[in-house]
Amino acid sequence: MQIVELLALMSDPETIKSLSLNQRLMAGLYTTLLGMGITFLALIVLMFLTSLMDKVGGKEKTPTTAPRASKKARSSKKKAEVSQQASDDEEIAAAITTALAIMLETSTSNFVVKSIRRVEDSSTSWSRAGLADQLQRKF
Repeated sequence: MQIVELLALMSDPETIKSLSLNQRLMAGLYTTLLGMGITFLALIVLMFLTSLMDKVGGKEKTPTTAPRASKKARSSKKKAEVSQQASDDEEIAAAITTALAIMLETSTSNFVVKSIRRVEDSSTSWSRAGLADQLQRKF
């Protein structure tokens, strides 16, 4: 019996009962291989499409051999980064001070934040995902 004929017979539940065990096993094997083959080909096509999209619309790659900047340019760049980081730290301190003042229902002039220290997060990834899900559902 041809594969196509066997698969056509498997499409009708009444004719499945009339097939021998060997024919049913072969039809099941053909169906499995056909399904896995189609899935595998679809995944390969998706892989090529995503790589094509990455090449067409992805970020520009930075060259690995960038020209060396002068010493003066590098030092000015470092100074700009340090001043940017200091500015960010001041903004973070101001935001924390404001949040504390709101939580304590007092004015910001009543206390001074002297130091800010990051506390290590000991929660599991599942608890962080649950918290993010709950926050997202609130809004």
